[in-house]
Amino acid sequence: MPVVEVSLWDIERLVGRSLSASELEDLLPRLKCEVEEISDSRVAYEATHDRPDLYSAELLSVYLKGLLGVEEGLPRFNYGGLAGEARIEGPEYRPYAFFAVVKGVRLDDEAIRQLMQLQEKVHLTYGRDRRKVSIGLYDLNGVEFPIRYVGVRPDSVKFRPLGFTVEMTPLQVLSEHPKGMAYRHLLEGQSVFPLILDAAGKVVSFPPITNSEDFKVTESTRDILVDVTSTDPEAGRRVIALVTSAVAVRGGTIYHVRNVFADRSELSPRLDPETILYDVSLNKRLLGIDLGVPETKSLLARMRMDATEKSGSELLVAYPYFRVDILHPVDIAEEVAMAYGYDRIEPQYMPPLHPGREDGLEVFSRAVREAMVGMGFLEVNSYIMTSRELMFTKMGLEAGELVEVENPRHEMYHALRVWIVPQLLSTLSNSKHAGYPQRIFEVGDVVIPDLSRENRARDERHLAFAIAGRGVTLTDGLAVLKALCSLFNVRYELGHLEHKSFIAGRTARVDTDCGELGILGEIHPQVLVNFDLAVPVVAGELNLEVLKRCYERWREGSS
Repeated sequence: MPVVEVSLWDIERLVGRSLSASELEDLLPRLKCEVEEISDSRVAYEATHDRPDLYSAELLSVYLKGLLGVEEGLPRFNYGGLAGEARIEGPEYRPYAFFAVVKGVRLDDEAIRQLMQLQEKVHLTYGRDRRKVSIGLYDLNGVEFPIRYVGVRPDSVKFRPLGFTVEMTPLQVLSEHPKGMAYRHLLEGQSVFPLILDAAGKVVSFPPITNSEDFKVTESTRDILVDVTSTDPEAGRRVIALVTSAVAVRGGTIYHVRNVFADRSELSPRLDPETILYDVSLNKRLLGIDLGVPETKSLLARMRMDATEKSGSELLVAYPYFRVDILHPVDIAEEVAMAYGYDRIEPQYMPPLHPGREDGLEVFSRAVREAMVGMGFLEVNSYIMTSRELMFTKMGLEAGELVEVENPRHEMYHALRVWIVPQLLSTLSNSKHAGYPQRIFEVGDVVIPDLSRENRARDERHLAFAIAGRGVTLTDGLAVLKALCSLFNVRYELGHLEHKSFIAGRTARVDTDCGELGILGEIHPQVLVNFDLAVPVVAGELNLEVLKRCYERWREGSS
């Protein structure tokens, strides 16, 4: 988690009262901050990755005011009108840019240090080290609207990068400027680079690398231009709201900028709050404390939220748009708990009437594993993370739906698997040096996209098995299926199935009274070629949750 350092006197002037070390040691944990050090002059704390609004003194002071009762409810800022227009014509690989203006700020060295800290810590965490989001702050004096966010040839323009007195092209910046060398991998292989220009053609910034020295923020700066460029529009909107709000805490007035895209225009920053419904009965159910509507409203006000009564025990809770950590009513319950004080919640021992026990699916899975080992199979374990190529392309299938990671570290692990057979074939491919036949299996979870679920996906426990060797046929797989279903007293039927991963006419769907159990068949020759396998393979994949339901139904009927 990022460690944030703030000046004690700076926090005190922003809050409007003195703060003792004991007060801070009590208040910071209520914001999910872990105190690292408190001295006479500085405070250091760890903030969680989902709270970028706590990465500097500005918004930290806003929340401290709430907990101390200095100011409650949604943070209030001064708003002006429209500052100008920005035309967004950036490169396809970084297409989004949002701008805002804050006028009338009062800055000193510590204020600038805090804003720079906010910028860099957001870059490293929420911004994925500038890959997803990058932020720029500039002295508005000398910037002429309309601003343009464009893509240019790497050697077509010159400007003075931050901290330098000589002009450079963007290409030179990547090889000679410290930030250019640190972040040039973000632009590797691109034929155009992003630039922010003002109406006079002056270079304001080279995102996500560095700003122009000509518009550097100093202690004499009174009006600030804020920009956020991003690969994700929603992330860009939230970060521009966050940074603009932080700057405005330094005494400024927020002005909107109209961002004109090719297909639309929108104002930024967006500072109207988000809302979520919260039933106060969750206080008792999740926290064990019986708080009514008035008490809950009061506690949420201390956490800088507004709550209005709906029907019965329901509240409509409004929270700042830049609170990226609020996703579910459970998050509101956490805010109630922090405002109430965890130290005031009395611990209760669980009654001894509910002994712990192993989950039924785990018990059943272990029985299936033992059965497969008894039939001469060797168990393997694969990562649940996989790739689209392995799940579909190498299996001869058209691309389907997967739950994918937004910013994967490795192309081989960018999605969650939807079936296990491809990974068994990959294992067989890596085991060609061993003798045949090879009999392997895996019991594990798969994740199926399902828009009907709250999180738009569902987990299933599967058994997959594969037999490889000369002379292996569908009959070998059917023998395994028959033995397994006989062991658990499950009746099944085989149905016709066309599946491109398997040989036509040598593939079957396995049905039961409890639902579709799975598939079984001989792997298609082209798929064998894709995995560099020179012997026939028969493979099957069964849904263990269906198999377990059938087994439990038999047990109930026989008892």
